[in-house]
Amino acid sequence: MRVVLLGLAWWALCDGDPSSYVFGVPVVAVVATVSFILSPPRQGGWSLVEVLRFALFFFSGSVQGGVDVARRALLPSMPISPVFIRYRMRLPAGTPQTLFRITLSLMPGTLNADVLGDELVVHALVDRGEGLHRELDDLELRVSRLFGLRLPPREAAHA
Repeated sequence: MRVVLLGLAWWALCDGDPSSYVFGVPVVAVVATVSFILSPPRQGGWSLVEVLRFALFFFSGSVQGGVDVARRALLPSMPISPVFIRYRMRLPAGTPQTLFRITLSLMPGTLNADVLGDELVVHALVDRGEGLHRELDDLELRVSRLFGLRLPPREAAHA
C-alpha cells in the first residue's frame, strides 16, 4: 500500500506525464525502501469497516463537542467542576497514541493537558468520576481496532 501511495504521489506531482516514470520508478523504489527501513510494516492493519466506524465516531464526537461548547457559551449557568486526571495509555507509542490524544480533544469537555511517558494528563470541565475513565477506555479501544492492535489488559489498581 505504501508503494502504491508513493507511486500515486509521484504521478500527481508530475501531472501523469508518462516520461516522468523513467526517473520516477527508481525514486519511488528508493523512497519506499528507505521508508520500510525507517518505519517497518507493523502487525495488524487497516480494515475498511474499522476506518468507517472510526470516521463515524470521529464525526459524531466532533458534533457533540461543538454542541457542548456552544451550550456552555450560550448558557453560562451550566455547571462546571474542572478536574485533572491521569490515564495510563495501553496503546503503543507513535501514531496510535497520537491519534488517541488528538481524538480525546473531541470528547465533550476534555483536553489532553500533558503526556508523562505512557501516562496522559486529561483536563475535564466536568468531573464525571469513573465515567471519564470508561470513555477513555472506549476511545483507546476504538483506536486500537482502527490500527488492528490488541490492547494489553489494564493493570489492577493498588490501594
